[in-house]
Amino acid sequence: MQGFWGVRRDFLNRWNKRFRDAQHSSTLGVTPAINDAYVGRLREEYSRLKDVIEQRLEEFRRVDKSDGYRLFEELVFCILTPQTSARRADSAVRELSERGLLKAGRSREIYTVLRRWGVRFPSNKARYIVQNRRKLEGGLALPRILGADAHATREVLVREVWGMGYKEASHFLRNIGYEGLAIIDRHILRGLLRIGVLESEVDVSSRSRYLFVEERFMEAARIVGVPPEALDLLLWYQGTGEIFK
Repeated sequence: MQGFWGVRRDFLNRWNKRFRDAQHSSTLGVTPAINDAYVGRLREEYSRLKDVIEQRLEEFRRVDKSDGYRLFEELVFCILTPQTSARRADSAVRELSERGLLKAGRSREIYTVLRRWGVRFPSNKARYIVQNRRKLEGGLALPRILGADAHATREVLVREVWGMGYKEASHFLRNIGYEGLAIIDRHILRGLLRIGVLESEVDVSSRSRYLFVEERFMEAARIVGVPPEALDLLLWYQGTGEIFK
């Protein structure tokens, strides 16, 4: 039989859960007011860019998932992109690869290249590259990590790879041909707000919030009537003016 403190603890646990759920729904609330005009423009834009988008997605699908070094290059690119333009990150990876620094460069040498290309937090990211190179055997371990299920593979990457959160892991997997994931960055959040599946911007630094917004992204893709991977490139194009990766 439960004593007073056991009953009180159960009551507080239930109350706290209801409070968290209410807080969650208020801060992550979904508005039913879909912006039909904007959705229409997205459909028109997709019709115009469909061939270019599909070509880029096919390039992702053709990545050789047995090539550990190629995978490691892409992984490093995705680790460099937070708060750094994709073009700058790509240029930095190209130089690191051409000079053999991805394979054998010291942290200080990598840092110098990252700083030259304007990569944010170059010291931390240089350290991540060296740590991941050691942990992932220069990329040779990556083919063994990649599984058939995109979501399960993402969980492994977030847990095992230095400097990789849900956005970076989703980005990496999308860029090597996986489907069914969302890369939640500021361009995507703004697009979801404009479509009307979010009522306010959401901090996606936690797993639960990231997965919540990912669900809203999938709903947005259904509303627009395009594959999720295509919607990502479409919204990214609207924010940057190009279809890259």
